[in-house]
Amino acid sequence: MTRSIFSNYKIGNLTLDNRIVMAPMTRGFADDETGEVNYLVADYYGKRARYGAGLIITEGIAINETAKGTYGIPGIFTHCQMLSWQKVTREVHQYKTKIFAQLWHVGRVSHQEILNGHAPVAPSPISASGKVHRLKKPFQTPRALTNTEVYQIIDDYRDAARNAMEAGFDGVEIHAAHGYLIDQFISEKTNQRQDEFGGSLQNRLRFLDLIIKEVKKVVPKNRISIRISEKKDDDTDYVWEYPEEMVCAITGVLAKHQLKILHPSVENYEDTLQNDLRSLHTLFRQYWDETLIAVGNIDPERGVDIIEADQADFVAFGQLFISNPDLVIRLKATREIFPNQTKDQLPCLV
Repeated sequence: MTRSIFSNYKIGNLTLDNRIVMAPMTRGFADDETGEVNYLVADYYGKRARYGAGLIITEGIAINETAKGTYGIPGIFTHCQMLSWQKVTREVHQYKTKIFAQLWHVGRVSHQEILNGHAPVAPSPISASGKVHRLKKPFQTPRALTNTEVYQIIDDYRDAARNAMEAGFDGVEIHAAHGYLIDQFISEKTNQRQDEFGGSLQNRLRFLDLIIKEVKKVVPKNRISIRISEKKDDDTDYVWEYPEEMVCAITGVLAKHQLKILHPSVENYEDTLQNDLRSLHTLFRQYWDETLIAVGNIDPERGVDIIEADQADFVAFGQLFISNPDLVIRLKATREIFPNQTKDQLPCLV
């Protein structure tokens, strides 16, 4: 049977109408004081659902009060925030589209002016390079989390996941990529801890391991996606020294918990790793037998080929979904697809 990007797909008891995913994109339109989202956000996601996206993964949602890295980031750690997301899930579900909440903590990539006076936190007191988005001030040196605080944040992920399910989401994605908090624990450059969360790769993966363990208590394992990357937004020169070892270790953690969805993130899908002749998705495909989401500046026609060639099970599009809310319809009807026009379109929700 020929695989098609428009064919439905089952992950346990979760059925998706097609293989097209709206990728998570930070938009910054939540109320900055409350972290609540409004009807504009509901309409934004609802429009992509109305035009046929198989799965929507939200922008990163803060799991606690120290989690956000810029202004306007939504949260899901208070009751009122949870209620505000119900507007979004109701709007999306009327079109039979599924939607996952992306759970996010930026760690050191923030500033006390963003965090209401709280210092950014991280595995170790090592500063990020660059400046805070929109604030335009250098990243501060973070405060190293105590052992007790690490376990509290693990619980915060579980509580945020519980709130997400109560808000009506179909599942969650744990954001463990791009140099944010979970990735800071995984990386040997940003994790210099001497406790059970530092040192060996196994120890550095323990934070992610325990987060998954807790989130599984409130979200079915077939409805948990993990987003992973090699590249860091605040350290663009960083690469894995031994990519195959990293991929094997990461997929081992996911397999241990019987997770079903992996979402490797790259800037360009076709790029090979610096220390390997394969692309990140090709390498993960070798070690991961479950659902794989392809992403990374993928041309829609190439996305069709990726599914037909069994290189991935889903293809995620980001900015093309901003310029083309009806991307799925355009792709199916082979109509013109508008290029990214983010300078004009990112300042507003359309």
